[in-house]
Amino acid sequence: MITGRRTVLAGMLGVIVGGVLPALPARSAGETVLLRLDFGGTTPVPASGYSRVLTNQAASTISAARPWGWNLTTGMGARNRNTNNPLPASPIAELYRDFIFGPTGAGFSPPHPRTLTIGFLTPGRYRLTFLTGDHFFGDHTTRIVTEPAMENLTTAPSAAPATAHYATVTATVVVPVGSSTIKITFDTVTGRTWVINSLVLESVQNAEVPRITIANIPLATSTWTTPLEDPTVALLAGHRVRTASFTSESFTPTELKREDYLSLIAGQVDFWKNLQNPTTGAIIDPDRNVEFQYSTPAYAHAAATLVAYAGRTDLLETAALALDWSARTLSTRRAASGHEDFFTPMVAHSIRLLKPFVSPERSAQWEYYAWFFEPYIIYRYGAGVNNWNVVAACGEALLQKMGIRDASHTFVEESFAKQGDNFDSTLGLYLEEAMAYDHFPRLWIADLLANGYNGAYSPQLDEAAMRGSLTSLFMQSPSGELPSGGRSAHHQWNEAAECVTFEVYAARALADGDSQLAGYFKRAAHLALGSMWRWVRPNGEMQIVKNWVEPSAQHGYETYSAQSQYSLLPMSMLSMAYEHAAATEGVAELPAPADTGGFVLQVAKLDKVFANAGGSYVEIETKADRKYDATGLIRVHFAGHQPQLGPSDSLLSAPAYVVPSGSAVPITTGIGVSWQDADGNWLHQGELTATQVESVSILTTETAAEKVAFSVRYEGNLGGGVTAIEDQFVLTPGDIRLTTVLFGSTGPIRRAIPLLADDGRTKSEINVVANKHIQVSQKDGDKNYRQSFRVDDATTVTVGEELYPNHNGWARLAIAEYVPEVDESESELPEGAQAAHKKHKKKGKHNTEGITLRIKPQGDDLTVLPA
Repeated sequence: MITGRRTVLAGMLGVIVGGVLPALPARSAGETVLLRLDFGGTTPVPASGYSRVLTNQAASTISAARPWGWNLTTGMGARNRNTNNPLPASPIAELYRDFIFGPTGAGFSPPHPRTLTIGFLTPGRYRLTFLTGDHFFGDHTTRIVTEPAMENLTTAPSAAPATAHYATVTATVVVPVGSSTIKITFDTVTGRTWVINSLVLESVQNAEVPRITIANIPLATSTWTTPLEDPTVALLAGHRVRTASFTSESFTPTELKREDYLSLIAGQVDFWKNLQNPTTGAIIDPDRNVEFQYSTPAYAHAAATLVAYAGRTDLLETAALALDWSARTLSTRRAASGHEDFFTPMVAHSIRLLKPFVSPERSAQWEYYAWFFEPYIIYRYGAGVNNWNVVAACGEALLQKMGIRDASHTFVEESFAKQGDNFDSTLGLYLEEAMAYDHFPRLWIADLLANGYNGAYSPQLDEAAMRGSLTSLFMQSPSGELPSGGRSAHHQWNEAAECVTFEVYAARALADGDSQLAGYFKRAAHLALGSMWRWVRPNGEMQIVKNWVEPSAQHGYETYSAQSQYSLLPMSMLSMAYEHAAATEGVAELPAPADTGGFVLQVAKLDKVFANAGGSYVEIETKADRKYDATGLIRVHFAGHQPQLGPSDSLLSAPAYVVPSGSAVPITTGIGVSWQDADGNWLHQGELTATQVESVSILTTETAAEKVAFSVRYEGNLGGGVTAIEDQFVLTPGDIRLTTVLFGSTGPIRRAIPLLADDGRTKSEINVVANKHIQVSQKDGDKNYRQSFRVDDATTVTVGEELYPNHNGWARLAIAEYVPEVDESESELPEGAQAAHKKHKKKGKHNTEGITLRIKPQGDDLTVLPA
């Protein structure tokens, strides 16, 4: 799916993964360094404290003064990379700068082993630490064989670090009684050379599992740019002004509390504990019948939170067992579905939470597993590649903070350095592709920063995360939902991600003395949590997508969605939100931007426009990926109303997400217009591509909580002679008016409106009143929600009976027809001439004045709305 996979370990990891990981002893104490060797040429001088190993030192001449030597010295070479360093102001550190490499050139065909003998040793156990790497080439592979053999391993470890990466191979060997030497053979695989930079020999007490770690020693890596002027300052300032007009009568707090996070988590954990393998601790997905992705560490984290904060000691063993398995499979690169990159933050949080409740030996085992593995080897995606790398880096930074991972390890720094160009420096958003994957990486960064991370690139991360948190306030719908759009949309973890970010920045604002901003964030967090509570099933399990279809049908799922991982991932997120909410338990909710509105926000780099007036909210997709969305108006939400009546999602002719096989295929459309080309074929706004839409412009004419007015103009070769479509919006509390003008169209026009017909549990009642007014009603518990769509200037309005699937269930498609009036003179023409005259007619009410749609939420009153 995404390039950048790094494979740096062949032999050793293959043996461990393929078999059984040996018991992991405590790290050795009482160590004594006996020998430090720096491999290279006669110049430069060896690293401080090291002795120089040259290519011409033969084993036949070893002595107590120089107890090492090569069995064969021909063909080997030495390099000093500081002699051709392109950045002389940043010299390569001593141990990394120079090395000896295997024979190359005529007469030397790989493999070409050379053996270094170290003599004059007394019997006992020794640790050998090898360093191998090259600052300018990543085409070396070094395999190491020792005699006596390395302990706890039967196959020689092999390391192939990338350019400017350095592998450290550590293993123990035992020199038996009657012997005094260790022989070390370096060789490679076909077509490559081996490299050895340094070697350290120490006497140790305990046998160890051979281990490879990787360090990155970059000369220059950062992809961050200086942030531009911050538009979130003006957004927030405007919101502060608008909240002053919100009275206690016009604002109703959610009444949600911090404990409600635990209540939602508990329902999920109590459901999923029954699907845990009692032997391994893995969570088994009921539909796939296997452990899937990161469900097990997410379960461990959620259950550990209940143990630590809800007194649920009955969950201690199930949480610990899940952590046993998660830490072990992460350490050996056997994580379910190859998703190691997502494990580490959840494993780190689980260790921290469970450590006080288990034996020291068990917690030490978890920490050893986490310490043992090499990040550059275990994780699937490299530095800066995508959101996977953000999650892994945040987990690694937590391990460093906990003292489990060496603070000097470079994975975190390199990862964050290369993530800079994935961020929009103005709004702080992550630009991977979709709305869910904007917020997903940012929540882990917010959690990390709130946990005290102050390492390299923390200022850049902090600036982006703060801006992104504010921008997210203005993208949130009044029902608390994360914006729709792209893959993984409409999944419950979208709102759980909001909970983390908004709780983190509520606490941050309060710590900065801004209780007002803390109240805004608190409200937004509770709106998101309230959205999630709507989707809890009677057994405590959640619908993972916003519909009520049985989970086994996977309606609206992605191909990678499963009930287990996408039920438990949001519980891990809510566990973080719960902890960050501790500082703001006494903060009262204040109206969030989702409540007050009074703004238009364009997110050009994600092709989105958001607007809100007093809780009347629209989301517009300006250049859609038609596998997931339509171009145009794709979401309408009203405060206090059933959001899926919106509509809240597009209809797609070929969705990438899962829909029932054999489903009828509609046009791709949100609330959009259609027109005819010269051959009478219907063209649709929703199906416009980024190639057709050459430019999008936003003109805002009014922004207040009581009224927002703006237009979105699409220009380009839109087909059928249409050169531009202008959607003119007027939003007021409880009312949305959309007038659309087509430039270049002279024939009939249609307005398409998807109407929620069935959410998988409840069917909607859909009526057309007076041929101008569509009413959709749906019961939800003891409430009856109604929404109206009025098209007074339409010629006719029809609602098709066909059911079309989308994320929210099934929709019926309403079509409003707009047919140009025919002059009396035209009616006297022959039929063919009439048609031609209509096609080329330059005037028509709908062409000059536009066609208007009015959308309103209603309560139990079904009276026809006034014009």
